[in-house]
Amino acid sequence: MNSHYYSSRFTLFVASLFMLSMTFMACGNDNDGGGLGPAPEPNIVEVASESGNFDILVQAIQDAGLAETLQQEGPIFTVFAPTDDAFEALPEGTLSNLSPEQLADILQFHVVNGEIESSDLQPTQDVETLLGEEILVEADGGVLINGYSNVVTADVEASNGIIHAVDAVLLPEGYRDANIIDQAVELGNFTTLASAVEQVGLTSTLKYKGDFTVFAPTDDAFAALPQGLLGSLSDAELTEILTYHVLSGEIFADQLNAEQAPASLEGGEVFVTKDGNGDVTVNGAASVVAADVDVSNGVIHAIDQVILPDAYGTVVDAASKRYNFESLVSAVVDAGLAGTLSDTEASYTVFAPTDDAFAAVESVVNSLTNQQLATVLSYHVLPVEVASGDLSAEQAPASLTDEAVYVTAADGNVTINGSASVVEADIMTNNGTIHAINEVILPNELLNVVQIASKNYDLSTLVSLVSDAGLAGTLSDENGTFTVFAPTNAAFDAVSTTLDGLSEAQVSEVLQYHVAGQEILSDNLPAPGNSTTVTTVQGEDITVAVDTEGNVTLNGSVNVTTVDLQGVNGVIHIIDGVLLPPSYTSN
Repeated sequence: MNSHYYSSRFTLFVASLFMLSMTFMACGNDNDGGGLGPAPEPNIVEVASESGNFDILVQAIQDAGLAETLQQEGPIFTVFAPTDDAFEALPEGTLSNLSPEQLADILQFHVVNGEIESSDLQPTQDVETLLGEEILVEADGGVLINGYSNVVTADVEASNGIIHAVDAVLLPEGYRDANIIDQAVELGNFTTLASAVEQVGLTSTLKYKGDFTVFAPTDDAFAALPQGLLGSLSDAELTEILTYHVLSGEIFADQLNAEQAPASLEGGEVFVTKDGNGDVTVNGAASVVAADVDVSNGVIHAIDQVILPDAYGTVVDAASKRYNFESLVSAVVDAGLAGTLSDTEASYTVFAPTDDAFAAVESVVNSLTNQQLATVLSYHVLPVEVASGDLSAEQAPASLTDEAVYVTAADGNVTINGSASVVEADIMTNNGTIHAINEVILPNELLNVVQIASKNYDLSTLVSLVSDAGLAGTLSDENGTFTVFAPTNAAFDAVSTTLDGLSEAQVSEVLQYHVAGQEILSDNLPAPGNSTTVTTVQGEDITVAVDTEGNVTLNGSVNVTTVDLQGVNGVIHIIDGVLLPPSYTSN
């Protein structure tokens, strides 16, 4: 708490004496039948004089030449009146060292035109005083002035206004240690910031509340914004941007780690880094050009760019300011996708791998051409915006590559392609949403057939059976070539009784009957109305028929529902039934 902020309160005894004196005066003014009528109600100065707890205030009013003003019948005033204890808490000699003009400044800082009863107060309001400078009045159970002076007795009425007794003297600019606003104005290169703060009504908050840490954009930083941007913002939008520059509590430069992400008053995180030379960067781009301007209610760090909450930037902006997406941002730039993902007319969902996720597949990423890299990155992006709250238990939306991404949600956990977990959800921007994930997900063209099946939640039974049968290694051989007719989980459920009656060797044979030792794409199938046979690695044939509408069936009853999931060692076609070798069904 600032050394000028002193606090003392009326005791119950003093309050009782005050009320007793007021009662006595009321009784003494009763008409005694002499025909004189009731005595006039006392004015503000008279009420203060008669109370016995404002002697220093009354003397100061007289010394400053304000007695006549506060005694006149009009206008009406509200006085936040420091008690004698409040004045006595000031450093010794403070009042005696003031000129009458200085004393008048301080006293006028306690007086407001018009009558303000405590019941009229909102939770927060800025109130202009006779001095012309505003005070901050907060009402939440009690009434607090400028963040430190408590109203200890409210609503004492006088003929020309109302008195609220306060337990600390209020000090205007020039008589107090500089606060955030005072200092910013004095420095002279924050005029746009100060004007914007005043426009949205934050001036008194940043004067009298705190402690705060302010990343304060210079006038040059505001001038660098696109022309007309500030003027196009509503007060609510401007408030969000300004409060995004403010943190609760004091953080000096020497207290910073290499990386931290404190929450702003706006609610969003601010990403602050400090390098080995002590240079501080905010949100990946704004440099601290003057640090540690210490003020009475916090600290100011001047920055050379205006920083924006996520909602005012694109998915590229949101990723760029976070220090855990450096690899992703670099890859997006290298692949030529930054422009696409910065399109504010589009709407995206980005599953964004962290730097650790990229480090885990560094050798794979480094081996890719820029075209392949673009495909991998595009596979992490959906052309629609999907928040975590919009997810059902299972869904397979198409990515920018048109290939499906398999997303499951259970118990608040979101998984992508069967293994990548969402570690931070719902980073909302002006052109989409980012979900941070802990793995890089790869499109089919970089995976073998086992990996392709493993990421599809609808093929989990098949993957489990292939693993149990010891076939995963064979089907993962990237020197092999396979076509897999992959039954869904529902297909296996439909024949679970039959499979339960088979030995492990027989189950392995059934699985191998779904695999051909060559790559057969849908383009290789017979023309509509024709059929062919395919020899499987189990040794028996599958009959493949294409009807006149292009629908494909296997062995006359099992339908192919999804074709051409092509990987590095073959292709998968998803089917809705389990195929049993003819030798099994003929017995």
